[in-house]
Amino acid sequence: MRKKKKMRLANRIRSEEGFSLLEIIVAVTLVAMMAVGLWAVLRISINSWKRGTEFVDANQRNRSILDMVKKQMASIYGVTAPVDLQKGGAVYPIFAGAEGSVQFISLNSLRFMENPGLTMVSYDVARDSQGNFELVEREAQYLGMDPSRESIFDRNDERVITIFDNLSSFTFEYFDPGTAERPARWVRSWDPRDTGRLPTAISMTMSLRDSSGALYSRHMVVPIIAKPYDPRLNFVNPFDNRVQRVTEQ
Repeated sequence: MRKKKKMRLANRIRSEEGFSLLEIIVAVTLVAMMAVGLWAVLRISINSWKRGTEFVDANQRNRSILDMVKKQMASIYGVTAPVDLQKGGAVYPIFAGAEGSVQFISLNSLRFMENPGLTMVSYDVARDSQGNFELVEREAQYLGMDPSRESIFDRNDERVITIFDNLSSFTFEYFDPGTAERPARWVRSWDPRDTGRLPTAISMTMSLRDSSGALYSRHMVVPIIAKPYDPRLNFVNPFDNRVQRVTEQ
């Protein structure tokens, strides 16, 4: 009995003395390790959420811009280039397509208040001050052109709209529907002087980097439904079909 009482008394004394320094150090170390682990997990989660949000925002922004470009290209109007009556020459639509640029007449302007109606549009792949590629757009109201000029497009115009920047590459291609002798194919350039018509589609392929440096690609094909015509011979209302459908309804 006395031994048991002594053991109980010794245990009570130990409990009243509290924790030793070693026990406190071990406990603090364990708590610190748990805090560091939780912070690391939290930081990884925050970074993942941030990257995901930035990707969604960038993807949505690029999609909106591509839709805007698609509408302008889908609204290509097949105005024929004026012919010098003295020299003569072939009749062809106003259009010029290369691997790094495309020019056309459109019914859709990105700066409608400045360029209402038919608009001369030029898309060009250029380099910025840091050496990266960028796609820029120039436009002006179409008021006709001098038949002696080779092109209506003036690339010296400094009023440009940057469509995409930080590009690794950007290329245009043009769909040739072919003939009975030649199969349909995609080509890297389009000269309406040779074909006498517009391409039936324009393809755009680009590679760009996001804010984190990740590289991803985008590809879009825009069908061209316009047909070339000479407004000096007859006037063609591009909205005739639309007006007719509304009247019938």
